[in-house]
Order: sequence, then structure tokens, then C-alpha cells
Amino acid sequence: MDPLRLFSAWLDLVTKAFTDHTLGTAVISIAAIGALVVLQKEYRPFNLLTNAGFVLLGWIVAITALPFAMSGAAKGLKALETALPWAARIAAYIFGIYERHPILVLVIVGIGSTAYFLKQSWPMQVSWGPVRAVCTVLGIVFLVHVSGPIADLVIDEPSASAAPKFAPRAPAKDAVAAAIKSGDLRYLSVPKCIEEVSGYPVSEPGKPEVVPPFRAAVKKLGPSCDDTLGSEGVARVHATRAYATEYNRLMYEHNKAAEQNKPAEPKPVVSENKVESK
Repeated sequence: MDPLRLFSAWLDLVTKAFTDHTLGTAVISIAAIGALVVLQKEYRPFNLLTNAGFVLLGWIVAITALPFAMSGAAKGLKALETALPWAARIAAYIFGIYERHPILVLVIVGIGSTAYFLKQSWPMQVSWGPVRAVCTVLGIVFLVHVSGPIADLVIDEPSASAAPKFAPRAPAKDAVAAAIKSGDLRYLSVPKCIEEVSGYPVSEPGKPEVVPPFRAAVKKLGPSCDDTLGSEGVARVHATRAYATEYNRLMYEHNKAAEQNKPAEPKPVVSENKVESK
């Protein structure tokens, strides 16, 4: 086999790993740094060059095998959704936090992975490998669960404070009252900036339900709403949507009450002569 062609195929595989599986490459890179720290601290001190060589070799092998591993993981996630729905929900929850705060989650995963291999730092009661693995996974999930909402508050704080600036001047209740008084009983529609898997089958009435794809099996294409609109634009959309929700709720209640109180139309009276002629 041509070495140049073999190298080109390997380079394409590595490029695919970095472009299609950014999360996996980031986790492997952070784990490689942790492995180097563990080798230096516990197993092979004073051998920095050879330790770095071993870690680099392992990193190359792991990155090369990542596309095949992710393909198998996608099939495993589908089986997980069927066999263990609660585990699939937890995984989707953690992945959702990663999508919002990738650096935060990667740092937590990197620290947790490194701590797992520092066996001498663990108490004797939980130093056994499987116990350390369970404790590490639970610790990572707990830290991500706690830090995710805190990061949401910190990041969403400017948007939340800016949101009222984009809201309509009149409250929804007053706007509905003014519209009813003028005879305008229409509802409000708001453009939505949503992420969808275009072309994926949807459930149809009378047919088996189509399960949507697992979030980890979907990769993003193109700019997000925040990239397109900016933080102020996203805050404006959220404020307008909240206003329209309240407006349409009040208008629906009014229209429904008016429909119920509407007098029934009298039925046409048919004379006896017409009935007999028939």
C-alpha cells in the first residue's frame, strides 16, 4: 500500500474526528493531559519525555478510532433509550448542559478523570478501581448538575435585564382590552428561532409514533440563534414571545366566553302546507 495514500486516509479520518466529534476529541485531549499528570506523579516520575511520548501515541490512536467508536456509541444510545429510559434521560440532560456550557463541562470531566487515576489520593475504603469509577461518574454528574444552573444564571443575567427594554409599552391585559374595544379580536403570531432536524420523519395520525433522534446523535449546522441575532436579539425574542403568550391567552378566554354567550340562531319555521305538499 502506498504510504502517502495511507497517510492521507489517516489525516482525513483525524480531520473527520475533529469536525464531526468535537466533544469526543476535547474529552480525549483533556484525558491525555490528565494521563500525563498521573504518569509523572504516581507511576513514572522523572521521565517526562518518554511519558509525553506514550501519551502522544495513545492520543493519536484514540483520535483515529474515535469515528468508529462514535458510530458504535450511536447504536448503543438507541438501545439505551429502549432498555434504560431513565439513563437516556440523564444522558440527554447532561448533554444539554454541555451544549450550553461546553468549557465548564469539559473542565469538570477532565478534573474528574484525572482524580480517578490518582489512586493514592483516595481513602482506602474507596480506592478499589470499580468503586472509584462509580464515585467519579456520580461526582461528575453531580457537579455538572449543580454548576449548570449557576452558569445559566450568570450568563443569562444580562439578557434578563435587557429583556424588558424590548417588551411592548402597554401591558398585555391593557392591550387586549383596547383591542376588544376596537373590535380587533385577532391573535398575535411571533416568529420562532428553533433548531430542527430537517427531513427527519415525523409522527402521523394513525401510524406508529416516530421517536425523535437522541440529542447526542444530532450535530449542528450553521449559526445558532444567538450567533445570528446576538444576545440582545435573543432577549427581544424571548420578551416578545412571553408578551404574545399572555396576550393570546387573554384573547382566547374572551373569544371563548363570547362564543358560549352567543344566542342560538332560530331555526327556520316550515309551514304545514309545505310539509303536506312534499
